[in-house]
Amino acid sequence: MTIRLPRSIGLALVVLVVVLAPLSALAQVPPPESFFGFRMGTDGRLADWPEIERYFQTVAAAASDRVKIVDAGKSTEGRRLIAAIISAPENVKRLDAIRAANQRLADPRALTEQDAAALLAGHKVVVAIGASIHASEIGATQMANELLYELATSSDPRTLAILRDVVVVLFPSLNPDGHVMVVDWHKKMKGTAYEGGSMPWLYHKYAGHDINRDGFMMNLAENRALARFFYSEWHPQVFLAMHQMGQTGARMFVPPNYDPVHPNYDPLIWRESAVLGQAMALELERHNRAGVVSNALYDYYWPGYEDSVPLGHNTVCLLTEVASARLAAPATVTPAELARSSAPGLPEYKPQVTFPNPWPGGTWRLRDIVDYELDAVHGLLQAASLYRPQLVEDFYVMGKRAVEQGLAGGPFAFVIPPEQADPSAAARLVNLLIDGAVDVRQAQEPFRAGDTTYPAGSALILMAQPYRAYAKTLLEKQDYPARRLARGATPERPYDVAGWTLPWQFGVKVDRIEAKFEQPMTTRLARGGIAPAQVWGERRPGYFLVDAPGISGILALNRLVDLSLKPEWLTSAIETNGYWYPAGALVLRDGPGVRDAVTALARELGLRADGMRGVPPANAVAAISGARVGLYKPWFENTDEGWTRYLLEQYKIPFRSMADDEIRQGNLRAGFDVIILPDASAQRLLNGQSATAVPPEYAGGLTEKGIAALKAFVESGGTLVCLGGSGQLAIDALGLPVKDVVRGVPPEQFFCPGSLLALQVDTTRPLAYGMKRETAAFMARGSAFESDPARSGAGRVRVVARYADKNVLLSGWLEGEQAIAGRPAVVEVALGTGRVVLYGIRPQHRAQSLATFRLLLNALFLSSSR
Repeated sequence: MTIRLPRSIGLALVVLVVVLAPLSALAQVPPPESFFGFRMGTDGRLADWPEIERYFQTVAAAASDRVKIVDAGKSTEGRRLIAAIISAPENVKRLDAIRAANQRLADPRALTEQDAAALLAGHKVVVAIGASIHASEIGATQMANELLYELATSSDPRTLAILRDVVVVLFPSLNPDGHVMVVDWHKKMKGTAYEGGSMPWLYHKYAGHDINRDGFMMNLAENRALARFFYSEWHPQVFLAMHQMGQTGARMFVPPNYDPVHPNYDPLIWRESAVLGQAMALELERHNRAGVVSNALYDYYWPGYEDSVPLGHNTVCLLTEVASARLAAPATVTPAELARSSAPGLPEYKPQVTFPNPWPGGTWRLRDIVDYELDAVHGLLQAASLYRPQLVEDFYVMGKRAVEQGLAGGPFAFVIPPEQADPSAAARLVNLLIDGAVDVRQAQEPFRAGDTTYPAGSALILMAQPYRAYAKTLLEKQDYPARRLARGATPERPYDVAGWTLPWQFGVKVDRIEAKFEQPMTTRLARGGIAPAQVWGERRPGYFLVDAPGISGILALNRLVDLSLKPEWLTSAIETNGYWYPAGALVLRDGPGVRDAVTALARELGLRADGMRGVPPANAVAAISGARVGLYKPWFENTDEGWTRYLLEQYKIPFRSMADDEIRQGNLRAGFDVIILPDASAQRLLNGQSATAVPPEYAGGLTEKGIAALKAFVESGGTLVCLGGSGQLAIDALGLPVKDVVRGVPPEQFFCPGSLLALQVDTTRPLAYGMKRETAAFMARGSAFESDPARSGAGRVRVVARYADKNVLLSGWLEGEQAIAGRPAVVEVALGTGRVVLYGIRPQHRAQSLATFRLLLNALFLSSSR
């Protein structure tokens, strides 16, 4: 028998089912404490990466109308970089349309005013949140689980209003590889005396703390993935990066940042960051979260952070830094420790307008970090919802203003001519700009700009584009605005480096064109390439000459070695067909496969090559064979070691990592021709970490026994390569006849916080093969050398490169130029039958300074035992 209900009751049941269905689904979303078995932030407990990934998938499956999981790419070690996209159900249904509108608004050149108005009407603001790119700053990754649950399940009117206006893109970790390492170490050390301590290695395969100093260079998979996700897919209007800082001092930093700001970015960026940052501060204060500071500690001058690169793409970037616990263990901070703390913008720990409610001291826990970060996000999302129309419109306006500024000139364009000393470096620069969403054009015909005529094939970066600020910031010279709080006072140091001009770091000719010019026919480049060269000279040569400048030369050399073709160095210049091959060019005697290999080098790397009659002059060539390379890997976090390891792998130079024990055992010459010591202080290298900080197997450093082994290695014919501060260890311990003339000099007399300096190179020295005579080198609190008369009999000193005699600073900030002007910057010191190479500059700084890579890599190819 069929029972028929009255129509009104039937409709009511249908409505009830529709209403209760999503509520029933949301009820199935497990809260974090039931899924993980503990509350986020519980003392001694950490959610690991596989569990977090599963939790995000579980929530998305149960609350699919609010949450969608997307992949941004892969980490360095192949883990997923996931993000949860969270919004109201009606927004989730049309995410593709929201994303497409965002991309159109990002580039106003293709929009009419009517188009823009239609897109802006009701458009949702996209807020991205990135957690814990520094893996030991783990609180945000734990907090992300609670935030996801709250946004996915809450029926609170405020949360529902936020979700109607905002599309949240939540990255639970921007460094999952590091998260795995940190949690694994925590589990291993839990319950021991070392619980809460740091790992004795980097929390990223290569970069450690520098993972967020790679934003514009994109050497690392994580930063390439984030750039693609931001600029090719979602392009958020707001990006919050969540970090942690030291245990003493303020409890949390929220924007606005400290001065200086970079003048290239639209002023709307700084106004909006102030509004959103103060909304975070207000929410924290409402919940009596003491110790919140703003307008202090952190500047946004350096453009390479994961949270400063988007500034040049018209995204409002926000940084938070919360005081750390001892990882997951509580930390106790006394009032006396707080009273001693000082920082830029907070010289005294007392109430002030940017720090109205000092924290009194006491016990600080991981749960405190989670609570502070949750409140900060709540404040941000509420403000983003409230100011949604303005944030979205200003995003479009900033792009439009950038185009208008570019049309006005000053500069109007940058031009990269096709003829370059190092074609591979030029191609790398073009592709780096393209990967950063810069519009790069290639001229299809010759054109004139100012007094210069440029050929077809020139790369043209017109400044009338929405990401003008990004391109300009990377390509132009930096003049760091040093700040002195009082006349005669020591200037405030920048939070990171002061100069990075990429054309100089890469050794690439880039012309800045100030005024408008008649534009040639162009096509937009999807990828930068290398103009092919051809092989000149004899059709049936006895040998070939191949020019080998810069990184192009290293790439060529590696190919030839891989093919077992036995390349040789040219040791003195040779002229042929009107072209001078300098010392350092490659020589290949003809034989099977040689012409094909040389032709490929000319075609693919753009290298000049000539076939030569007869045989090479006997006194003008030197054999090349692979050296046995060791890279010292100390038992403490050393980013210079990581970047050096990265560089060797990228250029396919075989090496082996060495720990303290292996060096202390001695007999190093039996296994190695070259040993590289990364940048670290002499004391740090010698003593390592104390036995109270790490387990015994990781305690101690090289020790006197290791120093004796290194000295014996050099005296018996080995090459010791000393990067940065490790040079002082060699000078003192090995008794080298040189001294660092700026060691111990007070900063008011000499200070270089990270800038590009002019270098004069002796290109006849084998260590400088492939270098330009004049180039730019990166220096950060480096060295300048001179002979030490007291040790004049200890070994011969050869100068490879000097700082310029005058006008030493190219880009950034340098105090006390006269202290280093004309002084040696790179030297070789003979010791026994071996040598020590000392670098006052950073030749491989963060794998960015392509122009000086050869000064390091040549030392490896020139050190074979054969």
